[in-house]
Amino acid sequence: MIGFLRGKVLMANEHHSIIDVSGVGYKVLSPMPLLLSLSPKEEVSLHIYTHVREDQLTLFGFKDEMDLFLFEKLIGVSGIGPKSALAMLSVHSPSSIADAVEREDAGALSHTPGVGKKTAEKIILELRGKLSHLVGSKETDTTYEVRLALETLGYSSKEIHDVLQKLKTGDKSTSTLIKESLTLLK
Repeated sequence: MIGFLRGKVLMANEHHSIIDVSGVGYKVLSPMPLLLSLSPKEEVSLHIYTHVREDQLTLFGFKDEMDLFLFEKLIGVSGIGPKSALAMLSVHSPSSIADAVEREDAGALSHTPGVGKKTAEKIILELRGKLSHLVGSKETDTTYEVRLALETLGYSSKEIHDVLQKLKTGDKSTSTLIKESLTLLK
């Protein structure tokens, strides 16, 4: 099993990246924020989850062990496959997923394409109490609400990711941050 890759990025788009490791190109699926941050010829280190099925072998890459840990917890929930777990990590930060699970907020989790209310409730039921150490890291509820507002307005994942990186949140209200985001997007 492949557990870690270090190499140069040959290419990256919003679906996958190709990582050159000593002349061998590995196709790696990753969360959208990570894929959008990769540049060709950049040296990258990824923690890998190797998913083996009867007819294929798929590599899922993550920037750190926390993302990999959460991915493995999510696919451990019955009915959640690797692609659904990856979609969740593309839409939500690990801390916002953990926070939603601990607050039992199925609505927040069901904002992921392909994850309905029943699936979100199943995730909460099976993971409650197991992710509490991830709560309170990077993305706050306010930042999450800004992300949802921008998605609703039709902005792409890349545009939203870029503007959230530039925002200085502090103690600002959600509406103030949305206004600032819209100004940055013009």
